[in-house]
Amino acid sequence: MKKIGKIKVRAIVFDYGNTLLHDPFYDVLKIKMKKFQEVLRKSGYNFGKKEIIEAWRKADNEINYPHISHFAQEEPIIIETLRKLNVKIEDIPFLAPKILSIYREGYKEILNREKKKRKKEILETIEALTKKGKKLGIFSNGRKFDLDFGIKTYGIEKYFDFILSSEEAKVEKPDLQAFKIIIKKLNEFPENIVYVGDDPVKDVKGAKKAKMKAILYIPPKKYRKTTSWRNYNVKVAPDAKITRISQLSRIIE
Repeated sequence: MKKIGKIKVRAIVFDYGNTLLHDPFYDVLKIKMKKFQEVLRKSGYNFGKKEIIEAWRKADNEINYPHISHFAQEEPIIIETLRKLNVKIEDIPFLAPKILSIYREGYKEILNREKKKRKKEILETIEALTKKGKKLGIFSNGRKFDLDFGIKTYGIEKYFDFILSSEEAKVEKPDLQAFKIIIKKLNEFPENIVYVGDDPVKDVKGAKKAKMKAILYIPPKKYRKTTSWRNYNVKVAPDAKITRISQLSRIIE
């Protein structure tokens, strides 16, 4: 990757999903698969691991609506997974909430495990940016409960001037109104703000349309899966590309 130039701004705003927190989906399925199978078996269904993963993957990829939480999952995704597995319609209302509860147990476990790996890097970076006098914010498409849970688990909420979900704002990236809300929250000119996120369309194109600067974070390969709700194949021209959040402390002036 070519050398990254310096970026002069007064404020940095972060995406949450796959930027501060990496996508936990497959890791959760891996550690909780036996429990999923046990719940299904008690209702008379014997599905193999690959069968469940494929059905769930398709459902997660296909279902998308405003402010959906793919990281913590939601019941409509579980319902569609069970439909794809040909579970009887009369069993789905009872199985879906049980499976969702198990998934979220796994989500908490993965989040705590991820925290041990990444909190030091993220904490050192935001502390360095704070020492430079930068304002910090988070704006993420998704539910308030999911965003608040993740940020509090990491223990970094005190460093941010604002933490806002699209559910609260009632508008999602890349809608221009979402970025206008960010600008208003920070009380800065758009050219003095840089948005950091992994999504070429929602994060980079959205920020650039609002006249803000944009940094594309490229997460590890295992997390870079194109879906109906995130397209990694779009060509964009961010002000910088990074592969580690820690790079921000060196390139932000």
